[in-house]
Amino acid sequence: MAKKERRNNNRHVIQALGLGFLAFLLSFVLNATFEELAKEISVYLSIPLFLLVIAFGILTDGIGIATAAADEKAVLSMASRKVSGARESLWFVRNAPRVSSVFNDVIGDVCATLSGALAVAMIYKVRPLFPSVNLVWLTSLGVGIVSALGIGGKALFKPFALKHAEGMALMLGKASYLMRRVFRRK
Repeated sequence: MAKKERRNNNRHVIQALGLGFLAFLLSFVLNATFEELAKEISVYLSIPLFLLVIAFGILTDGIGIATAAADEKAVLSMASRKVSGARESLWFVRNAPRVSSVFNDVIGDVCATLSGALAVAMIYKVRPLFPSVNLVWLTSLGVGIVSALGIGGKALFKPFALKHAEGMALMLGKASYLMRRVFRRK
């Protein structure tokens, strides 16, 4: 039994390291891309992009929570009735710890990092409008706004995700089903 526990612990460590590396890679690539994009576009386009990144982070956090909270029996019932995407939803619900780690921790945290970077980039653009205000105060204000929107949005969305967990898991399953059909993977 000790050997099996050690193997499970090793698997968890390897998964955690893999998720950490994935988060690093996504953050690095997306931050570089978004920072270059933020330099090139106007503040008026940066604001919707910034809000979109925050909204995506809130949505992925809700998806991670919904898959962890979804009732497997309800999803299994949908799969037995051949509801499209229910079989894929069942996989997401049965693998809730991994799905939650990817959606909540990796994607959600990468979105938080990106929205902070976008906020700072926007502050540098509007800096000439506030020459007398200390830059530290402006960037701190921007990061505070990012935190407030992200954390507040997640707090508002969590009860919805918990209440509609099976429906959200089914939507995720349907998206997976569609992707598999589009790319012709069995």
